[in-house]
Amino acid sequence: MAEATLGTLDFSLLYDQENNALHCTINKAKLPVPRYKKGLKPMDYNGLSDPYVKLHLLPGASKANKLRTKTLHNTLNPVWSETLTYYGITDEDMVRKTLRISVCDEDKFRHNEFIGETRIPLKKLKPNQTKNFNNCLEKQLPVSVSHMYSREGIHMLPIPEWIFLSSPICHGSCVR
Repeated sequence: MAEATLGTLDFSLLYDQENNALHCTINKAKLPVPRYKKGLKPMDYNGLSDPYVKLHLLPGASKANKLRTKTLHNTLNPVWSETLTYYGITDEDMVRKTLRISVCDEDKFRHNEFIGETRIPLKKLKPNQTKNFNNCLEKQLPVSVSHMYSREGIHMLPIPEWIFLSSPICHGSCVR
């Protein structure tokens, strides 16, 4: 079960089958926990965050698989109301890919910090129907297998779970 202290993310997804597009509307994030009153978990010294949302289609390592929202400064209750679109999405992609949605805190002088994530298997979406979500953010989900790419295709390499649990979470997942 997700930790409520990381916050929730309100978003919607629409697979436009005719135009081979996946529209991802990022609405807002909040945390309904009395400890913080409401909003995301504070990440900065001033008790606030500079959040942005990063989308990543998995599996896939190319920049075309990654999109991000604008950064909203000094807030625990960001409202983006921003739609990001993947083009060239096929019915096959909708069956085999998963959308990873990460919320991160942007820092000018240090590494950006990971706040939380949620993952949506695209096979849960029906073509041409908007699906709304209000998901709890989770810690970065452990991965027991990593997808490595080469000209010959996908190669599966087992990676011990402890590597993900002991490594700095944000360095690879929330870069600008």
